[in-house]
Amino acid sequence: MMPARSSKPRFVGQNRQLSRLVAQVDELNRLLATVRGTLPPALAATCIAVALENGVLQVGVTSSAAAARLKLSGEAIVQAVCQAGWHATAIRPRVQVELRQQKAIRTKDLSIPAAAVEAFGQLAERLDAGPLREAVLRLAKRHGGR
Repeated sequence: MMPARSSKPRFVGQNRQLSRLVAQVDELNRLLATVRGTLPPALAATCIAVALENGVLQVGVTSSAAAARLKLSGEAIVQAVCQAGWHATAIRPRVQVELRQQKAIRTKDLSIPAAAVEAFGQLAERLDAGPLREAVLRLAKRHGGR
């Protein structure tokens, strides 16, 4: 049997401010989980942040399309949030471009074997002067240094 874990991280210690902050973060995470649990998985994945102020549930989403779909589900979300113990009367989706996860930029990882680079060099020697020869030389030079 595993020992019970403390709900707050060790670094918080006896610091009251950090304890309150951790409690607020936990509360917002539970609220976000409630909102996501009400939605289809694809739409739930676009919900990245929540805030509840004066009965208005603000939900940060990754796109304007997600905001529009969320608005359509607003009544069901407000009901679920109220049933879970929070007081919400309206929902306001907000597009959060800054928080959106960026796709990794793929670098070009193509390479030409050394034998092919040598063959391009030989081909360039046989070609007449002109744009084709220059292009083949550039190709051989660019990939020859690797």
